[in-house]
Amino acid sequence: MTKSLALMLTAPLILSGCFFATKSDFDRLQQDVVGTQASSNAADSVQRAYLIEVTRTVRTLSDSVNALSRRVNAMKTSTESDLAAMKEDIQQLQDLSGQSEQRLRDMRAALEDKTQTAAPAASSDSASAASSGAPGPAQLLQAGRDQLLKGGNTAARAAFAELIQKYPRSDLVPEAMFYTAQAYAAERNSDAADAEYASLVTKYPSSPRVPTAMYKRALSLQSQKKTAEARRMFQDIIKRFPRSDEAALADERLQSMK
Repeated sequence: MTKSLALMLTAPLILSGCFFATKSDFDRLQQDVVGTQASSNAADSVQRAYLIEVTRTVRTLSDSVNALSRRVNAMKTSTESDLAAMKEDIQQLQDLSGQSEQRLRDMRAALEDKTQTAAPAASSDSASAASSGAPGPAQLLQAGRDQLLKGGNTAARAAFAELIQKYPRSDLVPEAMFYTAQAYAAERNSDAADAEYASLVTKYPSSPRVPTAMYKRALSLQSQKKTAEARRMFQDIIKRFPRSDEAALADERLQSMK
């Protein structure tokens, strides 16, 4: 290629000069051609090296991005698995708790039945109920819950109201208030349910039902788009009852609200 290029460049000179060009002129021209070609080759080499370096950099960045993406996906999968397991554990604990409470109420109702049969002299609510032949607080609570499970919300609230009115000092009053709120909620009367939950939290702050009542109030606030109030309620649950199931659920809600 070099000889062809040299020949092409020197041919016009030879023809126009009518063979007056000297050998030294031809040598200088040939050297210029060679120098030009060398410079072009050097520039091509630099460009190729630059392209190779850019390609390597892009490949490295792409590998880093892919690796980071895999790590993020792995973390996401792990977090979702942990969260699912946590929800399952909470549900199992709630089921066990509900079963234990049901057995306890059944035992108390059975005890009241025996007390009514024996009719001993005592000053307790159950003994008073036995002497008068009226159902005791545990029986009223159980009757109300049975009605609630059947969908008889009005009859359930009547049983709970009778318990609260006749046995105001019974330790089952907070339970009756809680299930009264549940009955209102089943009737889609959210205002009445919220008021009953609030009354329970205020009058019986040490009741085991308080965390659940607060959580249900927070859910109601969130459904009403009262986000700031709901967030404060969730935070209060975590602060007051950090080891409760409701605290874990409240934290999950707070995370979804960010």
